[in-house]
Amino acid sequence: MRFILSFFTAVSLLAGLASCRVQNTPPELVSLTPARSYIGQQVTLSGYQFGREPVVMVGESTTAVSASVVSSDESTIQITVPHIRPQQHPVRVRTSEGTTDPLPLSVLQPPPVLTGVTPGNALAGTDIVLSGDYLSQFQRVRFENTIAVIKDSSSAQRIIVTVPATLARGPHTLVVETSGGQLTYPFIVAGTPTVTTISPKEIRPGGQLVIQGTNLLNGVVAINGLTTDRNQNVITDTQIKAVVPTNATTGQVTVTVFERLIATSTDTLKIVQQPALTSLSARDGIAGDKIVLNGLNLRDITRVNFGDTPATFRLLNDTQIEVTVPVLAGSATVAVSAVSAGGTATAADRFLYYEAPSNITFTPARQLRGQPITISGQDLYRITDVKVAGESVPITTRYEGTGLLVNVPVTTGVSGVITVTNRAGSAVSARPLVVVQQPLVTSIAPTKGKIGDRVTIKGNYLQDAQVYFTGSAAPAANDGKNEDTERWVLVPADAKTGPLRIVNATNVAVNTDDFTIVKSVTITDFTPKLASIGAQIVLTGQNLDTVKDVRFNNGTTPAKFVLEGTSLRITVPTGADIGPICLISEAGTTCSTANFVLFRN
Repeated sequence: MRFILSFFTAVSLLAGLASCRVQNTPPELVSLTPARSYIGQQVTLSGYQFGREPVVMVGESTTAVSASVVSSDESTIQITVPHIRPQQHPVRVRTSEGTTDPLPLSVLQPPPVLTGVTPGNALAGTDIVLSGDYLSQFQRVRFENTIAVIKDSSSAQRIIVTVPATLARGPHTLVVETSGGQLTYPFIVAGTPTVTTISPKEIRPGGQLVIQGTNLLNGVVAINGLTTDRNQNVITDTQIKAVVPTNATTGQVTVTVFERLIATSTDTLKIVQQPALTSLSARDGIAGDKIVLNGLNLRDITRVNFGDTPATFRLLNDTQIEVTVPVLAGSATVAVSAVSAGGTATAADRFLYYEAPSNITFTPARQLRGQPITISGQDLYRITDVKVAGESVPITTRYEGTGLLVNVPVTTGVSGVITVTNRAGSAVSARPLVVVQQPLVTSIAPTKGKIGDRVTIKGNYLQDAQVYFTGSAAPAANDGKNEDTERWVLVPADAKTGPLRIVNATNVAVNTDDFTIVKSVTITDFTPKLASIGAQIVLTGQNLDTVKDVRFNNGTTPAKFVLEGTSLRITVPTGADIGPICLISEAGTTCSTANFVLFRN
C-alpha cells in the first residue's frame, strides 16, 4: 500500500514539473498614460511581464508601426508616439512570451513644423518644396489669402506646391494649415537676382553705372556696401542704371531684391576720383620735350591731350605725370588735359607749342651798319639767336610769333643772309641783306657826253645814291637802272667837265675821274643862202670851236672851213647842191634849218 502511495506521489511530482516547463507568462497591458497624445510625445504603458526587450506596436497588425522605446521594466514602458496617421490606433506590447491585448491610443496631429522651403524664393507659377514635419492632415496651403495648388502631399515631411500665378512680386506670407494647427513662413515671390556684367569697371563718383543681369526688378544697388540713391536709378528686370554716390569706394557691386535676395558682381568696380591739374612744369616747348603735369588724383589717368592731339606719358605718382610733347599741326597755344574714368582735368595754364621758324623776310632790304631792320616770318616763337651775315646780333624788340627788331652789326663789312633760330630749328632768309657801305665806283661809260646823255656808273652800293656832276647843284636824274652794282643817270643841263661826286646812305662822298661835258653845236644862221661853187659862206652859232667837219648836201659833201671868232667861214665845195649845211662835232651832227641853194652860172 505504501508502495502505491509513493508511486502516485512521484507521478504527481513529475507531472507538476512537466507542467512548469510548458506554462508561459505573456505580458499584460493594463493602461496607457495619457490615452491621447501627439506624435512625438511620450506615453507610459503600465502592465506586467514586459521583460527585458519589449516591442511596442502602434496600429493595425498589417500597418502597425514600431514605437521607439525610451525606457522599460517589468511593469512600465515609456515610448515616443511614432509618425502615424492621427486617429485612434491599437497599442500592443510584444515580448518573447507573447503579445498583449491592445489598448486604444488616440494619436493627435501636432502643429505643423516647417524647416525650410526650396527654393527660398521663386517666381509665380514655380513649384516649391516645403520641408518639415507633421505636414500630413493638411487642410490647405495659401499665400496670404491666395490658395496654392498642392502637387504632392504623400509625406508628412514634404509637400510640393505651386506658387500661384496671380501673386505679385515681393515678400509674401506662406501659410500651412493642418488638422494640428497652422504655421506661417516668409517667402519672396521673385527670381534669384544675378549680376552678369557691370559697365564701366572704372567710374567716377556721380557717373552712371550700368548693371546687367536677371531678376533685378525692385533691386537696391550697393557699391562696396554703400547704398546708392534708388530714386536716381533706372531699374528693369535685366538692367539697372545707378548713379555712383560721391563717397563711394572701390569694391564689388551688390543688388538686393526685397531686402533678402542678394546678387554680387564678379568684377570689382573701381572708383576713380575726378583728376585735377594744378600746374605745368613748362608753359612752352617743342615736339619731344618732356614736361611734368602737377595735380591730384592722377594715378588712373588713361590719356593726356595737347589740344586734340594725344601725348605719350609716364605716371610718376598720384600727383605727377611726365608727358612728352607730341607733334602738332603747327605752332599754337593749346589746352593741356588729362583724362581718366573720373573725368577730364584741364590745366589753367595753356601751353605754347612752337615749331622752327620759316619764311624769313626783312625790311629794309638794304641797311647801314648799326641801323635797325625788321624781321618777319612764321613761327618766330622763343627765338634764341639771330645772325646777320653770320654774326649774332641782339634782339631789341620781339613781336612774339611774327616779328623781331635787330640792328645791323657795326662791325660787319659784308652783306649776307639773316638766320633766325629757336630750339626747334633755324630758318634762313631767301635773299641777303645788303649792308650799305660807302659807294664804290669801278667804271663810268662814256667818260664824256653832252647834256641829256645817259651815263652808266658801275661798282657797288650805288642803289639810291645821289650822283652830282661838276657844276650841278642838284643830283642827276635817274635814267632807268638803279641797282647797287649799276646806275644810269642823265647828264644835267648845268653839268661841267670834272669828276662826278657820288653819295649814298652812308653820307660818304666818292669822287670819280673827270667826266668831260661835250657841248652841242647850235647854228644861228648862215649867209649868203645862194652861192656858187668856191664862194664863201659865213655861219654863226654857238660852240663852233668844237666843230670838226662841215658838210653840204645834208651831210654828204665835205667842205673846208675856218673858225673866225664865233663864226665859221665855209667854202662852197664842188658837188654842193640844195640842202642844209651840217656841222659835225663830238656832240654829234647839227644841221641848219634853212637850205643852202647853189647858184649856177
